[in-house]
Amino acid sequence: MPNENEEVKNKEVESQQKKPDDTTDYIEAIKEIKENSVDKSLYEELREKNKQLIKALATGQTLEEEKKEPVDIKKLRAELYSEDSDLSNLEYAKKTLELRDALVARGDRDPFLPWGEKIIPTQQDVEAANGVHDIIKECIEYADGDNAVFTNELQRRTIDVTLPKRRN
Repeated sequence: MPNENEEVKNKEVESQQKKPDDTTDYIEAIKEIKENSVDKSLYEELREKNKQLIKALATGQTLEEEKKEPVDIKKLRAELYSEDSDLSNLEYAKKTLELRDALVARGDRDPFLPWGEKIIPTQQDVEAANGVHDIIKECIEYADGDNAVFTNELQRRTIDVTLPKRRN
């Protein structure tokens, strides 16, 4: 029969052999903490906003959001449609989306929808107009300020549609 002291020593040796390296655990723990941490100033700012929201909910008040300057639709149209306008494709697309968003927000007709005396936009037309808006917006974001990249991405993402022949 083995001695009790030998058994205890064997168990200690086995536990030491199974014990992983503490430094790698420590390094991994630090990496995990860094990945899951937030800058303290950002945290404090969010915490303050959260307090304001809770207080507003409790008292029934509404918080005033940062007000954006209203878009000057006449100025946008002048910039887009004047004969002496020298906008790049990227600038033109940005201003076009800005104009569309301003018109829709104001409750005016969506310029991306078909319009005419005998034409009433369908739900499919609305979905297509929103799809065009989204694709142009994604191309603008993808271009990151580069007009050539915007033009290439827009051409890659869009398909030319042949128009039906006119009936005489």
